[in-house]
Amino acid sequence: MTDTISSVTAVPSSIANDGTEVSVVSAVVLTDDKPAAAGVMVNWTTVGGEASDVSSLTDDTGTATIQVTAVEDTITVTARTGGDLVGKSAVISTYEPLTAPLVINATADDDYTLDHYDINFGVQAEIPLFKGIKLNEQITFYWGEADSVSQIITDTNLPPFIIDVSHALSPDCLKDGIYDVYYVVKDQAGNSTSSSKVKITVADGGQTNPTLPAPLVAEADPYINIADADDGVVVDVAYPNMAAGDVITLYWIGYDKAQRKIDDAYSSSTYTVGDTDSSHSFTIEKDTFYPLGSGYEGYAQAYYSVMPAGASVLQLSNTVNCLVDTVAP
Repeated sequence: MTDTISSVTAVPSSIANDGTEVSVVSAVVLTDDKPAAAGVMVNWTTVGGEASDVSSLTDDTGTATIQVTAVEDTITVTARTGGDLVGKSAVISTYEPLTAPLVINATADDDYTLDHYDINFGVQAEIPLFKGIKLNEQITFYWGEADSVSQIITDTNLPPFIIDVSHALSPDCLKDGIYDVYYVVKDQAGNSTSSSKVKITVADGGQTNPTLPAPLVAEADPYINIADADDGVVVDVAYPNMAAGDVITLYWIGYDKAQRKIDDAYSSSTYTVGDTDSSHSFTIEKDTFYPLGSGYEGYAQAYYSVMPAGASVLQLSNTVNCLVDTVAP
């Protein structure tokens, strides 16, 4: 009995060249012109890509599969058996994906993870301005399979686009899980190009009791006024046992005098502690004190979370309240 490769196919036949997309390559094996039984060994050679396996076994339909990601512009995958040393090949083309979307508070420093305080702060994603943009193209933003939203590019509606994940998309987007976040641009002829994907982990974890010292805002004495805000307001963070590799996320949220959160009067940023750090200073930019172009009277709350290096349990600071008045008399 002779096992020969009947065909090799790749689905999809074109993948991103940054290694973020997978093509499933299948080889159909015949034994004396009939579908092979399960368990026939297929040997794979991959040029220009990275394969999940160098060999795999046929299933009960006589098909063996592997997964392939891109390393070079064109990928050639060849399947052979012990009785078919020539085999057959499939060619996979690649394309350059568009720039990946940004997700606030999800960075490489924290392995693109959104915790309870990121979610409570509010989750936003940004589709950046990308090359080759054309009017009347449709952009569809995907938060995994949980939800998506589309819009058309016009001369008055151009990237960057901000997607309010917390309020504009399904609550399912912020349930614990792992999500491929990306967007697809489609032109009027139906041609489409995808962006690179960001793998976002949502891990709520719930409320944490504050145990760390509140941040220090020296310019809140007690008011942050126009002069204080003019060059940004410094927020100092220091806590016991600060260690290299700790990931600190600072949250700053502005409220009006009726205790309502003010759109655009909030900020957050993340910092990874260095070897010699015993504290770190964040700066809240001037624009934060002038939401929608005008000052406000009210207050701001500042607090931070820490994911200690090598740990999986989040720590939380106490909160400092700062009076704000950036309205001229």
